[in-house]
Amino acid sequence: MATSLITRVKARVDLHTSNRARGLIQGRGRSLFKGSGEDFDDLKYYQPGDKISDIDWKATARSGEPLIRQFNEERVRHLSIVADTSSAMSATAADGTAKRDAAVMAAGFICFLAQRSGDLVGLVGGSERSPMQLPARSSDGHLELLLRSIQQGTTASSPAPDSAWLLERAFRVTSRSTLMTIITDEAHPSVEDFASLRRLTTRHDVLVVRIRDADPLQAEALENDVVDIEDPRDLTSLARTSKRVRRDVENYRRAREEGITEMLDRLHLTHVITEGESTVVEDMIAMLRSREYRHARA
Repeated sequence: MATSLITRVKARVDLHTSNRARGLIQGRGRSLFKGSGEDFDDLKYYQPGDKISDIDWKATARSGEPLIRQFNEERVRHLSIVADTSSAMSATAADGTAKRDAAVMAAGFICFLAQRSGDLVGLVGGSERSPMQLPARSSDGHLELLLRSIQQGTTASSPAPDSAWLLERAFRVTSRSTLMTIITDEAHPSVEDFASLRRLTTRHDVLVVRIRDADPLQAEALENDVVDIEDPRDLTSLARTSKRVRRDVENYRRAREEGITEMLDRLHLTHVITEGESTVVEDMIAMLRSREYRHARA
């Protein structure tokens, strides 16, 4: 019997990684899910051991004594995964693995963290022709179905990428405020998606995980054919070894990356670009740690 995808994810997130990740989902006001399940309750006097960052400085100034904010935290919070299941995600990632497998691992890592804290995870994906949606739940069976849906829905025959449609659908069908993780490739979301992303941030706390494409020329492996998924045709050896083509490709990818990074930073979104399945878990932990640090300073 084949090992389930959720079991593979849990095995991948070994004890060391698990210990590092655990802090991302615990603690009031500084967890992975900050902003998605906390309501202000009351003020109390500061006690040794309380977080300095929880001090309400305006209330402290009025009272003359240090006061900290207390919160009521909902027991069940909702997360949503917005998965790019287009044909582009069936191609090869920079580390030589399939981008689809990296996407499954990224989604599985979010599911792992959510399940550890008793939270619910839903899915939005597919295409206009064949939309994909799962409600927010937490059982192993549901999470397995979620990961299988991403895996089986991402093939070379899937429709071409349409991030505008995907973001619009995510906004329309996810009315509850969630921690929303968008999983896509290095070309998306495009700079043309700025308005759609900004609208998502009015309702959701948005993370973006992007998977880097493999070198499209593969000049060091001419014995292997290179086929463009979105425009199926072989790239000739002449084009793959041309210095001019190499320079043009590198300049194009660099300009695109700078544009997308600038857009995501402008929207103050937490984001990461990873080489593929071999690096995605560690890169996501680093991303969430960085996010946690920024919130602690805020």
